[in-house]
Order: sequence, then C-alpha cells, then structure tokens
Amino acid sequence: MHSRYILVVILILSYSVGFSQRRSYKPPKKDFLGSFDDSQWWIGLHGGINVAKALPLKSYAIVEPITGGFVANKDYEGFRRIGVQAGARLDFNFHTNFSTSFQPTYTNMNYGYKVNYQWTGQDNNTLDLQYNHRLTLNYLEMPLMFRFDILRQQLKPYVQGGIGYGLLLKADKYIEIESRDAASGATNPIQNDSPIIGAKNLFINSQFMWYVGGGFSYDAGNLRLGAELNYKQGLNNITNRQNRYSDQRMIGMLDALDDMTLQNITMEFYCVFPMKFLQTSSFRRVKP
Repeated sequence: MHSRYILVVILILSYSVGFSQRRSYKPPKKDFLGSFDDSQWWIGLHGGINVAKALPLKSYAIVEPITGGFVANKDYEGFRRIGVQAGARLDFNFHTNFSTSFQPTYTNMNYGYKVNYQWTGQDNNTLDLQYNHRLTLNYLEMPLMFRFDILRQQLKPYVQGGIGYGLLLKADKYIEIESRDAASGATNPIQNDSPIIGAKNLFINSQFMWYVGGGFSYDAGNLRLGAELNYKQGLNNITNRQNRYSDQRMIGMLDALDDMTLQNITMEFYCVFPMKFLQTSSFRRVKP
C-alpha cells in the first residue's frame, strides 16, 4: 500500500517538474538581424582591373571658329584604357541571403580624348593639328554595397548595388601632338610628345558614385572566394570650374576641360575570412 502511494507521489512530482521546465524555457532572443547563429562577419582583400570613360556634360574650348576655314572637333574614347584597383573589404552576412560590404579601395582610372583642329587657306593649303589627351586619376574610394545571394549553396551567384564616395589623390595628364602641314602639294607629318603634367588642380577633390553589378562566391572551408563585375557611374561633375582656364600649360596646348562625370567597369577577385566561430578550438565558423 505504501509503495503505491510512493509511486503516485513520484509521478505527480515528475509531471510538476516537467511542466515547470516547459513553462520556464525561453527561446534565444532575436533582434532584426537574428540571433548569434544568423549572421557572420568577414574581412579580407580584393583587387582587379577596370576600364573608364568620361561622359561630357558641357563642352568648352580655347579656340573658337571665326572663319569658314577653321574646324575643331573633340572626341572621347570608349572603354579602352585599363586601370587597376585594390583594397580591403569588411562584409556582414545576415539572414542567409543578405549582405552588406564596406570596401575602402585605391583606384587608378585612365581615359582619353582627342581634339582635331584644321585650318584651310588659299590654294587649299591645310594645317591639321591633333591633340591626343590621356588622363590618369587616382582615387581613394569608399563604397558601401548591398548584396543578395540568389541561391543557398556552396557556389553562390549574387546581385548587388551600392553608393560610394571618392577622394582624389593624384591626377596626371599626357598630351601627344600630331601636326600635318600640306603646303606646295606636299604633306609633312610632325609628331611632338609632351611630358606628363600634374593636373590635380583641374579637378575637384571629391566625387559621388552609384554601383550595380553581380558575381559569384565560393565557400572553400572557412575561406570565401569570389569574383564580380560591377558598373560604376559618377553622380557629380569632377572638373574644377574655377581652374578651367588657370593653367597656362593647358592654355598653350589649346585645351580646356569639359564638365564631365566618369563611368567605370570593374572586374575583380576577393578573398575573405570569417570572424565568428561556434568553436574556436576547431575553428568551426558560424554558417548563417
């Protein structure tokens, strides 16, 4: 009889303890970014190549046509001159498919344009001058990118977009002159090369940009390797309007910078390392 009572008491206590444990259990607290297991920080390096192009907003010139015998044309190159970029990146991956990335980058961009002048005199004698302008701009850029992974697998295709700020560090200009003088029925080409000219004062110190692009990332253990292709468009005029006619070297070369923005296509590779681990002894990282 006593053993029966004891059994009943044990059953009642077991039920009470189990009920109290179920009621006292609280799931891990989550915020907008989720719990500890729902996010990951990554840090690493990136680098690659780019091609740039200037988009003129308003054209300016030193020499204006005053007679019917004078013609002037200015033509900008397409995406043909290669530059390089390299920097660091800090990525934050949350809710599996979403990431943000801050990428301070040193960027070297090259673009060019040519200006043709032609004078026609008596007896159809002509003088042709072609000025080939090549410019190199070096910026410290600070883009903030927003990324969405299309698939949840080891090899992840993604799309991204963002905004950025660029600080001008250096600007150089190289001018190559080709002249062709047709007189007395003869054509005599003359080519003159000018040295590289520091041109930072012809540009303002800052530019703002927007980005759009995509790529692939691959998780190789704790490493994340990736490749991406991005298009970048400047939002503001980068020419210093106050100094447009102040450089006498440029005036002597019959050149005045147009108002312009920059377009840029970049291709680069990156490698990043995780910063959050479930077990530091075995380096088992968090996989959101």
